[in-house]
Amino acid sequence: MSDNPKAIFVYGSLRRGELAHRQVAALVSQIDSAEVTGYHLYVRDGLPFIDKVRGGLVRGDLLTASTIEGADILRRKVQTYEGDALYSEQRVRARTETGDEVEAWAYIGRSPNSGNAEPHEQQWSSADDPLFRGGLDGIFAIAKRHFETIRPMPADMQGFWDAFLPIQGTYLTLYTVLERYTALVFGPRLEPGERLRSLRGDRAAVDAVEAAKPPSIEVRDSRDPRKRKLAPGRSSFDAWYWVRSNLSHRGKAAYTDFKLVERSIVGLHDTLRLLLADQLPLTDAARQEFAGDDRMLRPIYAQCRGPRVTTRPTTTN
Repeated sequence: MSDNPKAIFVYGSLRRGELAHRQVAALVSQIDSAEVTGYHLYVRDGLPFIDKVRGGLVRGDLLTASTIEGADILRRKVQTYEGDALYSEQRVRARTETGDEVEAWAYIGRSPNSGNAEPHEQQWSSADDPLFRGGLDGIFAIAKRHFETIRPMPADMQGFWDAFLPIQGTYLTLYTVLERYTALVFGPRLEPGERLRSLRGDRAAVDAVEAAKPPSIEVRDSRDPRKRKLAPGRSSFDAWYWVRSNLSHRGKAAYTDFKLVERSIVGLHDTLRLLLADQLPLTDAARQEFAGDDRMLRPIYAQCRGPRVTTRPTTTN
């Protein structure tokens, strides 16, 4: 093989139509469907990786730049996205649909026997992620049932914790959907806080918040009550993160958390549905089903709580 392959074989979120392809799209002049043999596909902690396996086969895309200089820029971009903690860069031989064999860079999983790696089929798609599909549907069902059967109550009222703990857990699980999304879009190399900051200027994320019209919340920092985050707006994801921190760290104010968590579930759930519907590789019919009016919590919340329900500011850690 040559020292400098000009193509990159991608099999995960950098593929055409996938969540992170927009990170490299401007640098790519040609995309070919391709496969590599002698490797198998796995998923670990929601992230796909490949490892050498006799007789294995993985399907993906070959990304190619038009010039040698462009190929170097593309390679550095992909290296930055993948990082070197989970993946190592290696050369592979890929076969295109037309039968051509192409030398390419690929990113192979490090420590494949560590963690919770599960064998996957020959081709990966974010549209099949269990959090994005079944997980989000389960969250919707639990929240809908909660709004239809439970009324807000103060923390010293009998039955409060029986009613509150299920939606607390529901919200924490909902936030993991956002964590999974940002890891796939911005890359596993970035820390969660960096990925969250990247959402502030992400056009798709901003548009999803505007379209979801989430219930308003105000969250203040328990270390400095002058600091606050609001939703809706450009700080919506920060506000929803502060609510998540409020539930899992010190500073939780149970007297006001009930309504705050309810409103945060509605806002984050509906925003994620619209964002994922726009970004996942779905058919038009599947996209409509995924984010149709009957899959949104805001109408249910408004019917059960009233359109003018408000919540007082709370503090977070």
